[in-house]
Amino acid sequence: MVLLGRNLDVHISTVKRTALDELLEEEPNNYTDEFSSDLKSGRTRAFRHQWLHENGSWLTCSALEGVKGAFCRICVLFKPSIYRGVQGGFIIKPFTKYKDYFHASSKIHLSSNWHTESMLRAKDFMDIMNGKTISVIEQVNSGLHKEIETNRTQNELITLCGKILKEEIVCEANAANAFSIIADESADISGVEQLTIVIRFLDKQSKIRKEFLGFLPLDKLDAESVATKILSFMEDSGLNLGKFCGQGYDGCATMAGKVGGVAKLIRDRYNKALYFHCASHRLNLVINDLNKIMVIRNTIGTIKEIIKFYRESTLRRNLIPNIPLFLQNTLVFKV
Repeated sequence: MVLLGRNLDVHISTVKRTALDELLEEEPNNYTDEFSSDLKSGRTRAFRHQWLHENGSWLTCSALEGVKGAFCRICVLFKPSIYRGVQGGFIIKPFTKYKDYFHASSKIHLSSNWHTESMLRAKDFMDIMNGKTISVIEQVNSGLHKEIETNRTQNELITLCGKILKEEIVCEANAANAFSIIADESADISGVEQLTIVIRFLDKQSKIRKEFLGFLPLDKLDAESVATKILSFMEDSGLNLGKFCGQGYDGCATMAGKVGGVAKLIRDRYNKALYFHCASHRLNLVINDLNKIMVIRNTIGTIKEIIKFYRESTLRRNLIPNIPLFLQNTLVFKV
């Protein structure tokens, strides 16, 4: 089986084509001498034309770095992944010890793991060139394409489920006497600024409900742009804005400003929508202010260390399971 030659498919890679031109100066049948001119002082045997006819499927004679000798064309063009331990040339250096050629070195090379690996690579290459199989890159791309298609189906299902749940929440909120919204801005993992929208209302069972409605990507962070985004989102969601009675944000100027903040701009259109500072943000601000007092700062630091001590060990947590929760409640109570 002659794997390589001048008439190889034109789709052969540039690197392999260049190596082919360097190693196969002539086809075996076109050599005109017995390489007698290659004999050097002290060398009694030269490469033989007969060997090319007998081993034309893998053998070639070529000069590499100024030294002419025998090479395995398959191992050169489809190099094995590991060269360490290679003996007798043929792969990374020319074979020139012709005296023991047939009886030892060629047999060792043909039965070696390096030659076997190169043969497999050559077969894979020819199968790809002949259209019998697809390349690794195409296989990866095909697998990636299937994964994308599967994920797209999953994303469609998730989107539909989210749409149905949102419609049910909006329907229940519209059935209530009034509702309010809570919003806070943060950046997602890709760095996109987004606004989290939560709705709060009293349902038919007189139970206070607080439900997540969605994320709003923010192109601009000025008060007018944010206010417009919030109102558009509520209108698109189908909320009855005649029952819109409250807004809850943090205390930054953009959201809570009395002159041009988001709360003020929204209340100019819906005067029942009173603004309330977020209770969680208030607690956070109080803790930050109290931390300026050394005694309280040290106390809170000690409590945090105790909580960390019990959380880091499953054994300690099993011995006193309620301690972390108790300490957390104590921390909030002291604040």
